[in-house]
Amino acid sequence: MKSRMKLLTAITGMAMTLGGGTALAESQYGYGTGAPAVTAQARLNLSVTVPKLILLRVGTQTGGGDSLAWTAPLTWATAPAITTANNQAANWDGTAPTIGTVTNPAAVPVFAWTNSSGGGSLSYTAAAFAAGGPTLANISVASGAGLAHPGAATLATSSGAAPSTFGAATLATGTWTFSLTGSAVTWLPGAYTTIITYTATSV
Repeated sequence: MKSRMKLLTAITGMAMTLGGGTALAESQYGYGTGAPAVTAQARLNLSVTVPKLILLRVGTQTGGGDSLAWTAPLTWATAPAITTANNQAANWDGTAPTIGTVTNPAAVPVFAWTNSSGGGSLSYTAAAFAAGGPTLANISVASGAGLAHPGAATLATSSGAAPSTFGAATLATGTWTFSLTGSAVTWLPGAYTTIITYTATSV
């Protein structure tokens, strides 16, 4: 009888302690008599941190970016096969020359990926060519299936061109084909260069 009273006293004291708010939920006990099951629970908190990542590749895996180059061959209706030499027979019919057949570079492969919940957006900026030569509007861009080139069908110096988008945690791929268009009648001789900078941003 005394042993039972001591046990009840201990249980009562423990209940008072629990009621006082000093017990932790991760340390519980279950007690009872007879058939009903008793339980005790303890919790373990798990935490996983996943960083946000975005990747972009335009062209091959080079450190300085790929280079696309064109030669704008001038020709006229009765032009012979033109060679790089002086004092050749022109057989010129008196019409102003135009651009001949332009060889365009191969399509550029593009890849983008992000785990951002809103996916990603792709934009670009470009500086104008120097005065006297072609403008960015003379460079057209055609997108193959998949990730589209941002902006319109031709390049522009404006950074306000509508961006293209891609989804979250899904590899976006595509190809972009750049072509030289327009007439070279007003273009002055020289080498004209610029750089296009593409930016992928998480959404």
